[in-house]
Amino acid sequence: MKTFSAILLAALLLPATARSETTQSETEWMGEARQWSVGFVGEKPSYCRLVWNNELGKTVEFRQSLDSAMWLVSKDGWDIPKGTTTKVTLIGYSGTKAVAAEAFDSKTLRILPATEKTGVAQIKKVLKNSFVGTPDMELDFAGNEEPWVVPFSRLQQMYTTYVNCLNRLVPVNQASQVS
Repeated sequence: MKTFSAILLAALLLPATARSETTQSETEWMGEARQWSVGFVGEKPSYCRLVWNNELGKTVEFRQSLDSAMWLVSKDGWDIPKGTTTKVTLIGYSGTKAVAAEAFDSKTLRILPATEKTGVAQIKKVLKNSFVGTPDMELDFAGNEEPWVVPFSRLQQMYTTYVNCLNRLVPVNQASQVS
């Protein structure tokens, strides 16, 4: 009877374990501190995720690959229609700037600070400045969403972890250009 119970238990647990490994392998989390996390995604093209989660349904995420960068803001409960465009006002160390944003999925906006190439450079600049002690940034949304304060001031201690993630993006036979 004990053997049968053990076999039944193993049969029931195996599929659940296999499913959880599949969903967890999507992002390999490398470290976290003060609501910020760094993760590596090995799909092609590979990229690093830098995520702030306020634990109340709001997230800010930066995704960076070798040749692109993306800035996403999400909130549980948002229902953004496909094709929606809007403005988000960034209030921070370099003043106030209204930037475009577009629906990424039903609960996520993609912030577009400028055209693709210039926008990538601007997102990388926001990240670089954040790691050296940028004050927090306020995001003001068009519509009825209350302003968010993104705690960039807490990000400094994630610098080494993020650089380690970026270095994983560089092919083994190529020198790293990550600074």
